[in-house]
Amino acid sequence: MSIDLWRGRQARARVEVLLGALAFAASVPAGKVLLRDFQPLVLSGGLYLSAGLFCATLLAVESRRPTALGNRLQGQDWRWLGAAITAGGVLGPLALFYGLRWSSGYVAGLLLNFEAVFTVIFGSVFSSERVGRRGLGGILLIIGGAILLSGLGQGDTGATRPLGALLVVAACFCWGLDNNFTQRISLRDARRIVGIKGLVGGTASLGLAFLFGQTGAWPTLTSVLGVILIGSISYGLSIVLFIRGLRELGIVHTGALFALAPGFAALLSWTFLHEPIHPTALLALAGMTGGALLLSTDVHEHEHIDEAIEHAHEHEHDEHHQHEHRPGELEQVPHAHGHRRERLSHRHSHTHDVHHRHPH
Repeated sequence: MSIDLWRGRQARARVEVLLGALAFAASVPAGKVLLRDFQPLVLSGGLYLSAGLFCATLLAVESRRPTALGNRLQGQDWRWLGAAITAGGVLGPLALFYGLRWSSGYVAGLLLNFEAVFTVIFGSVFSSERVGRRGLGGILLIIGGAILLSGLGQGDTGATRPLGALLVVAACFCWGLDNNFTQRISLRDARRIVGIKGLVGGTASLGLAFLFGQTGAWPTLTSVLGVILIGSISYGLSIVLFIRGLRELGIVHTGALFALAPGFAALLSWTFLHEPIHPTALLALAGMTGGALLLSTDVHEHEHIDEAIEHAHEHEHDEHHQHEHRPGELEQVPHAHGHRRERLSHRHSHTHDVHHRHPH
């Protein structure tokens, strides 16, 4: 197949990441409401446990698919997943929901742009992904917007305290690490990754809640159903789409597109929580959203060599997947099996997906 097929997958991945960003954004105003009935540890655990059960259900429904075997976690994958669960499945949500206690929904939502900053920085340092002038400009706009928000802690916007903002940024730091750890295993089935992350992370958070006596009164059925719904969509489906983006777009590009989530969260908070709108916050929203867009278009084109590699993942037969098949491997399209990609030299615009890990 041609480069056009590869570009089609890239376009589809961008749409999926944007939908994931919107789904995650809904958790900010919803989280503010649910915190009225749940302690932060309980809410964090419930959301992640719901995400894990949602993905486990999806896997159970399609357990007989031939592609499942080619995408199973193995070997070193478990270490990366363990690190991702600790950083993103336990510490990140815990910091966010404690931070939401002392932050207005839209300020917390906009501060979540720091996840993109940490993701890009870690991706550049640890994975050698390229950040061009456009990307650097986007990072500066996001940081500038966050600085503007720091002046909204008091006054007529009310509810944001410095500690609350700091905890939201700490959550972003944890998720930046989580994103980079997860990228190392993004070839595997995203539903399986999120299922394990949600079940383990959610159980750990609920266990800590019981240990520290934070369970509180028994919640209403409506609140429980709210946790299940938000956990399934904002954490389950959202993270699945994010991991699929990591596979096709790389850490920097996926993290940049997902950086639109805080803008979505701010708009949803203004709309559904009826929080006051400060002119400075509107300026911050414009700058940070512009920064996210700059980051998302930071792609490049040059002559490059894709080294020979052997791996297994779900794929179609584009220019990067020209290989022989054994009987039965073509039963599913796209399909997953172990295959070898030979050394290839060519030129086209690209991001740092799993087939474009090369020096610059």
